[in-house]
Amino acid sequence: MEEANESVKTSAISNRLIVTKVPADVFSHLDAKHLFEEVFRAYDDTCEFIYLPSFRRVIVTMSSTDSAFLARYETQGWRLPIAVTDNANNEHEIRGDEGIRCFFADERGGGGEFCRRQKPKRQSRSSPNTTSFEDEDDARVTEEEGALEDFEEVEDGYEHLALPKADRLFLISPPASPPAGWELRVEAQPAINYDLLHAIAALEPGKAHELHPPEKDQPSIVVTPCEGSAKALPDLKIPHTACPNHKCEGGSR
Repeated sequence: MEEANESVKTSAISNRLIVTKVPADVFSHLDAKHLFEEVFRAYDDTCEFIYLPSFRRVIVTMSSTDSAFLARYETQGWRLPIAVTDNANNEHEIRGDEGIRCFFADERGGGGEFCRRQKPKRQSRSSPNTTSFEDEDDARVTEEEGALEDFEEVEDGYEHLALPKADRLFLISPPASPPAGWELRVEAQPAINYDLLHAIAALEPGKAHELHPPEKDQPSIVVTPCEGSAKALPDLKIPHTACPNHKCEGGSR
């Protein structure tokens, strides 16, 4: 069992680290930047850095996973010395900062055959009077860091994200089911009014058609279709009207 857990942890290690909560002076002062890089070059001389000042993060790529493993756990909480910069306003920020945090970059999301699923946090069974290295590590590593023992590998043949938690499934739930006793009805054919069709077919140009016969107090309704179409009529031309001359006291214009 321990060998299986160890193999899972080893497969989750990457040679790329994501460093968060990096001091702002690292992005603006060359001395602070050089000192920050020397901390990680002590584990790998060929490591590369990608700076993200907007997020106060740095991506460190090392040549081997062993170097990344040592740097990840031994650089936790590193702080930039106050004497590196002369910025007096930043002194309070450095002293109050809890230090940098390092995480392994998950590079299997784009083409791997595994997905990560977080397990519930384990409660320590040790007595409050005794401590161990494992208890100190659990207390130091928070859920935000994503400790390796808090994740398990789930085999998945699809390159998709894991399913959301059950408490959010209502956002994508289907519509409500029909009430009890509901049955599917076949749509009826369109209603055809044969009387209306007969009346339309009987219309002929030049003949009057009585739609409603006369009554004692009401006249009859007769429709007389026009002969020919509107296109046969000659085009009506509007004659041009000349603009009258405007005269004034000074003369005509």
